[in-house]
Amino acid sequence: MGTYLVRGGKRIEGEFAVRGSKNAALPILAACVLAADEVVLENLPQIRDVSQTLEILRELGCSVTLTERTAVIDSREMQAIALCGEAVRKMRSSILFLGAMLGRSGAGRIAYPGGCAIGKRPIDLHLAAFRRMGVSIAEENEILDCRAERLQGCRIDLPFPSVGATENILLLAVCAEGVTVLHNAAREPEIVALVRFLRAMGAEIYGEGTGSLLIEGVKRLHGAVFTIPADRIEGGTFLCAAAMTGGELCLKGLEREQLGAVSEALRMTGCRLFWEEGGLLWMRPPRRLLSDFSIITGPFPAFPTDMQPLLMALLTLAKGHCMISETVFEARFSQAEGLCRMGADIRIEGRRASVFGVERLFGAEVFARDLRCGAALLCAALAAEGESLVHGAEYVERGYEKIETALSLLGGEIRLTEQG
Repeated sequence: MGTYLVRGGKRIEGEFAVRGSKNAALPILAACVLAADEVVLENLPQIRDVSQTLEILRELGCSVTLTERTAVIDSREMQAIALCGEAVRKMRSSILFLGAMLGRSGAGRIAYPGGCAIGKRPIDLHLAAFRRMGVSIAEENEILDCRAERLQGCRIDLPFPSVGATENILLLAVCAEGVTVLHNAAREPEIVALVRFLRAMGAEIYGEGTGSLLIEGVKRLHGAVFTIPADRIEGGTFLCAAAMTGGELCLKGLEREQLGAVSEALRMTGCRLFWEEGGLLWMRPPRRLLSDFSIITGPFPAFPTDMQPLLMALLTLAKGHCMISETVFEARFSQAEGLCRMGADIRIEGRRASVFGVERLFGAEVFARDLRCGAALLCAALAAEGESLVHGAEYVERGYEKIETALSLLGGEIRLTEQG
């Protein structure tokens, strides 16, 4: 358990190279077991979720060699097809190993996954698709036991463009017989990254970035070298921190398409954004942030639910009123309690939040309830007058690599302490 000690009032400004994407790295790590070969992944973020996923790979019998941000994963000696340990129960993304194990061995046994408490995240879409492709599933004591004598491609129509279901179906379909056509697939940049990685290993997949994917099953995948793309949510987080504190920021490594609706929301607050070749983004905030607009979260290319807590934090200091509608998760306003402790004016009604801007925030003792909640409270603490304690560093460490060090280098006064 750790706590961030933050002294607000300093500008977050300068240049920052965005690290590898958490949401892209986790499904790609699971996909490594499909190759039965050696895979080299570069630009892996040094975060808790990646460390736990590497432990899951070792539990399956894979060889893992990690040097800073490069991992060499050799799954040729992999024997295990069961994952029921504590690491699996802690992470939502661990469910992706089920599709990977089934694709590799035709069998898989896994405990129900865990993760941040941001609402119900059922895996019924995953399991329904698996059954259509020939998987028999038994459930007992929160353990899923899956078998498939023959994986067969088919047409799958998702009722909702679920990122996790799209990823799991891809992992299964690349090794199935025949063709799988997936309609209403998720279009997030992380899906595009997974498709490109699978294609680098020899998969035949078409349509990434659209709502329809066509997957032609292959008999075998091979090793590959792949670079994890930059984390659009980390980039958006640092943009919000800079905008709230009045600092100019240059981000390196992002692609314009990755930010999309986040860029537009920042522009509506009065921030000026300038893109240059080579993935450089310059952001200059106004003297006073503006509001008086509405935001609705949704699947890409809509505003990302992962950025909603950060935007809420930013809007607490914007002149005017903003309505935020959360359509993806029903329990993703946990940051509002901490923000109000700092002096924010936020009113929650179901899945809608009304944010009325105030002129200043004040330091307070607050508690991170999940990953993005913690990041939002850190941004608010940096902009607040006085000193803040943000408890729950273990949540933030799941998705941000030494955020206290990065923010300090950009001008913030923040350090991580151990709770007594």
